[in-house]
Amino acid sequence: MSPDYEKRLEHAIERELKALQELPAPASLISRVMSALERQATLPWYRRSWVMWPVGLRAVSLGLLVAMFGGVCFASWKITQMQGFLTMVDHVNLWSSSANTLWSALNSVLSVGVLLIKKLGTAFIVAGLLSVAMGYAMCIGLGTVYVRLALGRR
Repeated sequence: MSPDYEKRLEHAIERELKALQELPAPASLISRVMSALERQATLPWYRRSWVMWPVGLRAVSLGLLVAMFGGVCFASWKITQMQGFLTMVDHVNLWSSSANTLWSALNSVLSVGVLLIKKLGTAFIVAGLLSVAMGYAMCIGLGTVYVRLALGRR
């Protein structure tokens, strides 16, 4: 868009918005807002957001959370040092090694196929596909003939 067009559009939208009248608020809005604020103010401390908790409780809860995080970090470090965990990791590495070997072999076969297609050209590929389609049609046709002959009445 051009800057001139954008300026004209902006002024037209501003003019239309300023021409709108203000909407009056419903009469019950003030009472509903005030009752919602009163309900919020009468909630117990544990039902409010964490920022509204008493300072002492926030400090205690933060300390507990930090201690729990430290415990999880320490436990995960200790688990990685256990013999059972190391045995499990060895098994997973063995499985992933087998999968990696299979993937490498498949990747090599596919790479050879792509290279073969590039070297032989599209004419060879089309001829190969046509010969496969003709062989399929011959099998269907001959199968149909054999079934008709075998099941036909004499």
